[in-house]
Amino acid sequence: MSNTSQDMPPAGEPVLSLRGICKQFGAVSALTDIDLDVHAGEVVALVGDNGAGKSTLVKVLAGVHQATTGTMTFRGQPVTLAGPNDALALGIATVFQDLALCENLDVVANIFLGKEMQPYALDEVSMEIRAWTLLNELSARIPSVRVPIASLSGGQRQTVAIARSLLLEPKLIMLDEPTAALGVAQTAEVLNLIERVRDRGLGVIMISHNMEDVRAVADRIVVLRLGRNNGIFYPDTSNQELVSAITGAADNAVSRRSGRRQAAQHNVTGEARA
Repeated sequence: MSNTSQDMPPAGEPVLSLRGICKQFGAVSALTDIDLDVHAGEVVALVGDNGAGKSTLVKVLAGVHQATTGTMTFRGQPVTLAGPNDALALGIATVFQDLALCENLDVVANIFLGKEMQPYALDEVSMEIRAWTLLNELSARIPSVRVPIASLSGGQRQTVAIARSLLLEPKLIMLDEPTAALGVAQTAEVLNLIERVRDRGLGVIMISHNMEDVRAVADRIVVLRLGRNNGIFYPDTSNQELVSAITGAADNAVSRRSGRRQAAQHNVTGEARA
C-alpha cells in the first residue's frame, strides 16, 4: 500500500464520531440515538443480539442506508453519505459477511474487480505486483495470486476480501462477522490480520458474536440492544457482564454458572482454612 505516515491520522485521533444517529423504516425504529467513536489504530467490536441494529448501523456507515437524524463526523469534518460511493471516496471500506468474491476468478481479478488498471487494455503486470504488495503487507498466506478463489480456504478468502478493501487506502474498515464459519487455525489467521490492519493506523469496526474473538483483538466493545447503545466495555470485562448487557437480563445461564463457580471456590477455600 502506498500510504505514508502523513496520509494516515495520528494514532488515537478520532476517525469517526456518531452522535444521535437514528434510522427509521416507516414506523419501525431500527436505530435510536446511537453514539459511537472510533480512533485511528483502534479496533472497536460491535456486539449485540440478533435485531440489535448492528447490520443497520454498518449499512448507514457504508452509505447503503441514510440516517434519518443525527450527525456523522469523519476525521473532524461533518459528512453526509448519499450512497456507497460517497463512503468509499471518504475512506470508509466495508467487508460484508458474504465477502462478495467471484469464485471462478483469480486473486488479482477479485482484488481489482471494478477497479482494473487501464480497463480497456488490462495492465496485468502492474495489477499482479500491486496485489502481491497488498498481500505481503498483510503477511497473507496465499500460495499464488493466480489461483481461483474457489481453491482458497475460508481464512484466505477473508484475506483477499480485506486486501481488496485496502486498495483505495481507507482510513476506516468495517468487518461483518469476519470469523464466522471458520476453523480454529483460520480464525487465528484472520484475527492476526485484523491486528495488522490496526497496526497500520486504520480504525477498525468488527461485528462478531464470538466473545473470545472479540476479546482477542478489540480495544473497546460497544454493545447495542434493541437499536440503542447499551454500554461500552473492555476486553477484561467478564462474560457475565457482557451477556447481561447484550440480553438485558442479569439472570441468565452465564451468570448462574459464574455464581455456581464462585460458590464452589468459596467452599473449597473454606474447607482449606478449616
